[in-house]
Amino acid sequence: MRHGAVAQVHDRRCPRNEDGSVAPHRCRNSWRYVLEYGKDSTGRRLQKTKSGFPTRAAAHEALAEVVRQLGLGATVHSLTVGQYLEDWLLGKHALKPKTVAQYRDMTENYLMPHLGRVRLLELRASHLDAMYAAITIGKSGRPLSPSTIRRIHAVLRSALNTAVKRRMIPYSPAEHIELAPENPKRPRPWNISEARVFLAQVSTDRLGPLYELMLSTGLRRGEAIGLRWQDVDLDGGALFVVQQITEVHGRGVVGTPKTRRGTRVVALDPRTVDALHRHRATQELERAAWGPRWNDANLVFTREDGLPLRPEYATRHFMALVSRMGLPRIRLHDLRHTHATLALAAGVEMKIVSDRLGHSQISVTADLYTQVTRGVARTAANQIADVLRGASDALPTDSLQKSADEGAGERVPHGRSRLQSGHTA
Repeated sequence: MRHGAVAQVHDRRCPRNEDGSVAPHRCRNSWRYVLEYGKDSTGRRLQKTKSGFPTRAAAHEALAEVVRQLGLGATVHSLTVGQYLEDWLLGKHALKPKTVAQYRDMTENYLMPHLGRVRLLELRASHLDAMYAAITIGKSGRPLSPSTIRRIHAVLRSALNTAVKRRMIPYSPAEHIELAPENPKRPRPWNISEARVFLAQVSTDRLGPLYELMLSTGLRRGEAIGLRWQDVDLDGGALFVVQQITEVHGRGVVGTPKTRRGTRVVALDPRTVDALHRHRATQELERAAWGPRWNDANLVFTREDGLPLRPEYATRHFMALVSRMGLPRIRLHDLRHTHATLALAAGVEMKIVSDRLGHSQISVTADLYTQVTRGVARTAANQIADVLRGASDALPTDSLQKSADEGAGERVPHGRSRLQSGHTA
């Protein structure tokens, strides 16, 4: 019954043959349909049935509508998880190219080998449990972190939720899977002394202005590498983040910022403006040296021939510089965290820091920099206490005594309480 069947409902009043089957007759009972759409993990057939239709045509029409809504044509019954995931990935047009590439990598490396041959309608939570047990040891032989497994699960859950919305499966087996808890790593930014050492030593490097800009503004790697000169107002001391360049399988891809609030205006300090002026002069010298072979991409940070920088090269170069400087090893992205940490520690308002970073919500900033905000809160508490203590210390003892005497010396008529006399606390 791949497409279902329609039959009339018979009861005891209907005539029977000797073998007990229903004899041909003009029956006025209602009609029903039965639709089979797969089997559960025990092999029991999954069916959907409904009765009460006045005619055969009405039952057929209702069955056709259910089949259309559920998408349970002949292809769905034989559709495997692997085939469905391929179709699902092709339909993810709204995602950024790097996100699609990450989804495809997780699908091809983990989901396809373990779930690809299972029929979509027969996929159960037990299949997922077996897969997660098997992929705990990653492809490189090193254990996958709980965060990585959760990202893989998020991809599968998103795909299966889409299948549920399209009525291809009755429920998502990914909804009730127990995974190991995450142990997220907090950013490990530099302190102010380490940041100053880095700025002093990186100033002579060709990519020094790039790293200085990231540290002073909190730009993401892709936002800084994708920055164009037309987006920089050196006279006004500001830049406009409108695009980013990410790397997908070794190829640079131009796209919009990571979040909706990522499109923003970021103010520049005078030192950073001077660094960009010097960098522009250096770039003009490189343009003249390459002559007609120069590639004019109008980007602020490029290779010596004008071509866009590869984001991964900028990261590797940064790591090499940090190693030579003897500074604590941090990721290039941690320059962004260093910027935020130092700004919050200096007393800059959380809202302003969040706006500079382009976070989707201020809660993201608050969650990332909890330790910093706790320190700022302690400082604020001490400052308030100092103000209060200072205010009380500033009052002369004799004036306090005078105020007390004046309060005690108020005359209240005999036999009347203070409330009765019109005074209130």
